[in-house]
Amino acid sequence: MVTPLKGTLLLLAGTFALGGTSLLISTIAADPLVIASLRCLLAVPMLLPLALWELRRVDRAASLPRRTVIGALIAGLALGIDYSFWNTSIGLVGPGIATVLLNIQLVALPLIAWLVERARPMPQLAAIIPLMLTGVAMTAGTFDVGGVQLGGVLAGLAAGTAYAIYLAVIRRTAPATTKPAPFTVLALVCLSAGAAAGVGAVITGDAHWPAEPGTWGQLLALAFVGQVVVFWCLNVGMTGISETATSTLLLLPGVFALGLSSVLLRETPSPIQLTGCAVIILGAWWASLASHRRRRGRESSAVDRR
Repeated sequence: MVTPLKGTLLLLAGTFALGGTSLLISTIAADPLVIASLRCLLAVPMLLPLALWELRRVDRAASLPRRTVIGALIAGLALGIDYSFWNTSIGLVGPGIATVLLNIQLVALPLIAWLVERARPMPQLAAIIPLMLTGVAMTAGTFDVGGVQLGGVLAGLAAGTAYAIYLAVIRRTAPATTKPAPFTVLALVCLSAGAAAGVGAVITGDAHWPAEPGTWGQLLALAFVGQVVVFWCLNVGMTGISETATSTLLLLPGVFALGLSSVLLRETPSPIQLTGCAVIILGAWWASLASHRRRRGRESSAVDRR
């Protein structure tokens, strides 16, 4: 059993590692699509022992129905797009701002549910969306004399939207069992994401594989930390703390990335950009809290009807 303290520590470790991967990506001398592809493909053999271990302990028919397998492969396509755009954003606006921009997924998720399932979005979005767009404009440097970093910001927003699609597909195709096979699903996701990003690199003519051994070492570290360590910390840690606490802690990667960028890379955003990042994080926290309260209200109503 995971205690609240252990769960919190695991979430902190996972979010810190996630924030740190953005800095690692910024130092890898390779094309963004190539980094995205190899990050995922190199993680597959690392995940294989964990997948085999869990497959011996679950009912495969219940844990991995066709719907879940197909969903993992489709979600992988979205994740490959997410990583490709995120890597591009990191190269243009820096790891800190690029990671903060990913929080747009907390607004994109309910909008996707509205478009696909006609699920009425929470009314707070009418205020949250303008708030976060204001933060995005500030983060982009719209109000700075130095000019607008539009390309990097748009890439970051595209990454966050693609990640929201990934989450939406994974959630809607999850097996109806108390004993899922998360590492097996993640291995399928990584295989699909790596293939998608690799095909993208070939199509764009950027499929230049690294020649330096040091670069391959960085990619192996990225695959292990970004796909194995982060995933394990977050998924195990979530079982020990409340959903509200989880949602709040999951906003920390952007904060950690900004701090690490400032200390290690000497990249300090302007005061307006830092304010914009804070506004985005505030909007993401508000969206997460409102979503949690709405879900609890629905659950209470369902219990009352019984």
